[in-house]
Amino acid sequence: MACGATRMVSSLLPLERQMPIKPEDRNHPLVGADRSALDEPLEVTLSRWQTESSQLARAGIYGWLTDRVQGSRVLEIGCGFGLSTLALVDAGKTVFALDNRMDCLEASQQRAPDATYGMADIHHYDDRLLDDLRTFAPDSVVCWLAGAPANALPKDVPAAYAVMQHRLALQQAIVRLASHLESVVTVHVADRTALPWKLKDAGRQTMARLINTAVILDAPFTLAEADVQYRKISDLPLTPKSAAGVLEGVVPVVGEATLKRRHNPS
Repeated sequence: MACGATRMVSSLLPLERQMPIKPEDRNHPLVGADRSALDEPLEVTLSRWQTESSQLARAGIYGWLTDRVQGSRVLEIGCGFGLSTLALVDAGKTVFALDNRMDCLEASQQRAPDATYGMADIHHYDDRLLDDLRTFAPDSVVCWLAGAPANALPKDVPAAYAVMQHRLALQQAIVRLASHLESVVTVHVADRTALPWKLKDAGRQTMARLINTAVILDAPFTLAEADVQYRKISDLPLTPKSAAGVLEGVVPVVGEATLKRRHNPS
């Protein structure tokens, strides 16, 4: 196969729980799906991912995200087409990248051959993957701008919440996996959204609250509001000023949250 040192693994461990999206969460930065997300053909999704990742790289987003990772050994969940992996490797990180799509792994390995690659679904894994990851001993786990193909979106929630539900379930799985790896000190998650830049402080508060209550659950991590940061993708507003001024200044951004492992007082 075109991947690196680790074997492909898969088992049938179920996703223990998924936190339902409540109406009061509708303003969280992760909300943004509509019916089109549920209907988009896979080939269109993959093409869009490649285009969007190239745009993010040109905007310096991957470099900014990499700068927020202080660790040197990084487990990347969802390498996509390799631009995020390349940014980590170019910054001197030792990277173990996982993805559940072989085409993404092959593209990423061509772009960043110095990383180690493995095919796995972090919702369904067994002790062999844990053994491989414990041997690698990452100090940081990252999941940046994870895609949400239509066939992975939940069908039992309103369409407007489907992408958010998918991402929350993915982030729950990432935090659970990180909790099994004693070497992991920080978990970094990032997603795109859009907000009025002048309201970014309120966005940080909302994102921190939701991740603490709906993602971390009983895992040994915590997220401080100060560890949520936003960066503009573009200064060009997405919408004109509305009649009430509510949408004035809305710009596309990436929000990044750095979850930190809690330490036992003993």
